[in-house]
Amino acid sequence: MKKNTKWILENKTNYEKIFENKKEKKLDFVIENLIENRNLSLDTNFYFDPFDLKNIDIAIKRIFEAIKNNQKIYIYGDYDVDGITSVSLLYLALSELGANVDYYIPLRDEGYGLNKEAIQTLKNENADLIISVDCGINSIEEINFANELNLDFIITDHHEITGDIPQALAVINPKREENIYPFKYLAGVGTAFMVVYALYTEKNKLNDLEKYLDIVAIGTVADIVPLVSDNRKFVKRGLKILKNTRWIGIKQLIRKIFPDNWDTREYFAYDIGYIIAPIFNAAGRLEDAKQAVSLFIEEDGFKCLSIIDKLLENNTERKNIQKKILDLSIAEIEKKQLYNRNLILVANKSFHHGVIGIVASKILDKYYKPTIIMEIKENEGIATASCRSIDGLNIVECLNSVSDILIKYGGHSGAAGFTIKIENIKEFYERMDKFIEKNFDKELFVKKLKIENILAPYKVNYEFLKELEILEPYGAKNYTPIFAFKNCEYENLRFTRNSTEHLMLDIKKDGYYFKNCIFFGGGDYYDTILNSKNIDIAFKLKLETFKDRYMCKLQLEDIKNSNENIDFKDDYLELNGRDISFPIETVVYPKRLDIENPLNLIFNDYGVAITKDRTIIENLDSNLANILTVLKNKFNYNFTVKIKKKYLKSENINLHLEIDTIKNKNLKSFPLKEASIFKEIKNLLIEDFVYNSIQKKVLASIFKDKKPTLAIMDKGRGISTIVDTIKYYYEYKNMIVSINDEYKKADFYIFIFNFKYNVDLEGVFETLDKIKSNNILIISNKDFIISDFRYLKDNYSIPKNIEYIDYNEIEKFKKSDNFYYPFLTNKEKIKILDLVKEKKKVFATREVIIHF
Repeated sequence: MKKNTKWILENKTNYEKIFENKKEKKLDFVIENLIENRNLSLDTNFYFDPFDLKNIDIAIKRIFEAIKNNQKIYIYGDYDVDGITSVSLLYLALSELGANVDYYIPLRDEGYGLNKEAIQTLKNENADLIISVDCGINSIEEINFANELNLDFIITDHHEITGDIPQALAVINPKREENIYPFKYLAGVGTAFMVVYALYTEKNKLNDLEKYLDIVAIGTVADIVPLVSDNRKFVKRGLKILKNTRWIGIKQLIRKIFPDNWDTREYFAYDIGYIIAPIFNAAGRLEDAKQAVSLFIEEDGFKCLSIIDKLLENNTERKNIQKKILDLSIAEIEKKQLYNRNLILVANKSFHHGVIGIVASKILDKYYKPTIIMEIKENEGIATASCRSIDGLNIVECLNSVSDILIKYGGHSGAAGFTIKIENIKEFYERMDKFIEKNFDKELFVKKLKIENILAPYKVNYEFLKELEILEPYGAKNYTPIFAFKNCEYENLRFTRNSTEHLMLDIKKDGYYFKNCIFFGGGDYYDTILNSKNIDIAFKLKLETFKDRYMCKLQLEDIKNSNENIDFKDDYLELNGRDISFPIETVVYPKRLDIENPLNLIFNDYGVAITKDRTIIENLDSNLANILTVLKNKFNYNFTVKIKKKYLKSENINLHLEIDTIKNKNLKSFPLKEASIFKEIKNLLIEDFVYNSIQKKVLASIFKDKKPTLAIMDKGRGISTIVDTIKYYYEYKNMIVSINDEYKKADFYIFIFNFKYNVDLEGVFETLDKIKSNNILIISNKDFIISDFRYLKDNYSIPKNIEYIDYNEIEKFKKSDNFYYPFLTNKEKIKILDLVKEKKKVFATREVIIHF
């Protein structure tokens, strides 16, 4: 069954930024917009003050006291990955500081968090101090019980505080209102790391902290906390450390699951969230999470291999159990058409409580309905349930409406759990379904797919995807961006091998070709695609490697018939590749390693080839070749290419190339007449256009009247063309031009002053005194006068038949034949300027002022 989705353009493109500044190399504007719209900090500063967390000073004082007196410390954690990594981190750090330390993690059957039986057991084991990690913040009764046993308790937790603070010796939680520390969304392992940070600060051992960050990264990603601010810093640095991890067990695990490149690959949050973390999670779901902790802390390599085998065996079993439950659930949903109800509920006595939460998530993803999966325990007369909900539908609010027939329940808006008597399940389902029907809008059941940008197909290249990695790590509050193409052709539609669950197809868009695009879970879309002449696709981008070759892959998230996706509004404007900031990097795979600079690019009927001494070395990727050809043919770009770096790989040679535009064009001939020189310079710079009014006045003052000149003019009126005209003329004459450099001896001087507030005349006169020349042009955006200078103030008027439009109005005019914007081809611009001369209505962005 296809999901009911509605595409929403998440952010409007900031075209003003693109039009204003494209001169210096920077991040692609799409990526800059993403960073700005997400308010994403790229700050890599790794200094924290853990003492800004309430009670952390009390906690470390007690811990040091326990270490000094050899008192027994127990770390009490949760059985999920956040809990496992928190326990491991604190155990390793305290052990290094000389503590007498052990740990305890309850079995899943004991339930989440602290329990009195476990606390009594630890007291019997001669515990003097218990430190909770990832749990305890709402354990009022349990902490009171520990106090009765005269057992000191330090709570470190990150969960919501729902009532009074427990009366523990110290309670450390980033969500405490009393904190000075500003970030509230640390994971349990991040909170534990702050304790370690404080301990190591006091011991002047901060340089020893970095080795723990891969453990912190694993727990942080796995717990799906927002990957912003400090969490982002932990994970970004932890991922870099992972391939050189200090921990034998982790090293052997990644060698096992990434055998080909474990020590050279770049690790991403995806690797943790979907490959590494589930292996640890399986231990807590099916057996005992303590074996996962033992892998982190074990130093015997042979024992680690044994633990890994057991963990992988558990994970395989978990996958098999999960698939069986998922298949049974889907079969029942389809048979009973439960997808037509407001709530999907499936209960079965063969279900395993350790994986029903994962199954509920997958059912929700497939049908986009709030979902409850129950394990029926006949011998106990009860059922335990895991709930997952859609955006805008608070599942706990729904459970509140039937609390009278629940034994216990809890959770938050998107996920919850409860226990119920078997005989009440039917009543529960009916009441919940009616409550949702009555209290929630049907529009909630349409999944909103947030599209970041309608992407130009030429963006999908090595350079863009490498730049996109600056947004990593992806996770909550910083999701992997979803882009879209509209009106695509497709071919080679097929199911993946041995499965009708997933689809693959090749996408063609505006002459660009993308092979083997995969749509996980897209099997239900087969007929929709087959019956569509053109399709709109939403996708994520991945830079993959196969046999040491980079491949830019589209991972499809949704597909719609282009004719039926009419509600999806976009602001896409064809920029013809002129938004690309050069230089750009790409990779080719030649057969020879001895290739050296200089190299050349040759454009031919087959694409773009890299040549060395007229010998073809390799061809560029066809999509990159396509846009370079457009830039060359439509906009007269010329390119240089050079080797940036090269690597000898096991499968081939990776030759990284840097492609740049030629900055300084040369005059094609050597005319003798001055008029012919200027005509050729003009054609070189602005081709079929003419100098505008202020450009003509300035150039005439300098070259005809030979006057020192002061030009008052605004940005956008062609300052660079004036400068380039002067520069090319003097270079042609083998003379020197100085630009904004009063110390350089030259034949002609140009100074451009961009005053933000008042004019600094004293600074201007100091500059003039230094150079003592009449061959000078000063351009200023603020009005002032210099004696003995030709004063030219730019006064221009825009024809009345031109109407300015704001950048946020582009969407209304982008398909009009009378809309001017700067990235049109010269031919298209001239056509519109002819309309202006014919007194016809024209719409334009502010950049049209260059022509008047």
